[in-house]
Amino acid sequence: MMAVTLTDITATLGAVFGTGGLTIVILNYLRDRPRLEVSLLWNMVTIPGDRKCGIVAVTNVGRRPVYISHVCLRLPKHYEDNMLLLADSIHGEKLSEGDPPKVFVIPYDGLDKYSKDWKAIRAQVSDSTGRVYLSKRRKMKTPNWANNAMPANPH
Repeated sequence: MMAVTLTDITATLGAVFGTGGLTIVILNYLRDRPRLEVSLLWNMVTIPGDRKCGIVAVTNVGRRPVYISHVCLRLPKHYEDNMLLLADSIHGEKLSEGDPPKVFVIPYDGLDKYSKDWKAIRAQVSDSTGRVYLSKRRKMKTPNWANNAMPANPH
């Protein structure tokens, strides 16, 4: 029969607590990174004025502040100009943990030429470190600007 010594108990506790400590440090590192959530919404109407537009909402869901450098719409690659910069975003915005989302308005002016590919358009946000965040592709109702630009079905 083998006797358990104080050295064996100490070694076992060291291995357990060391592994637990390493796990906690890794989880804190992953949690403390900056993360942005980007959503693209169409068919919005401004009040007053009844101006139809879309919006890009940017939320900091991470635990570190993020400085947004610019926001744009990413078009499919077959377009010559496949990035449409939102002019209101050029001055940049700082988003800290718990701040309300920053909202950027997308006027519908000139978007009708992209109507056949409206489902492939995504919002893109770039931060000051060069990291790029994209909106998710979601099933949405066809935007008003895409409906108006599509030719009527003759049948």
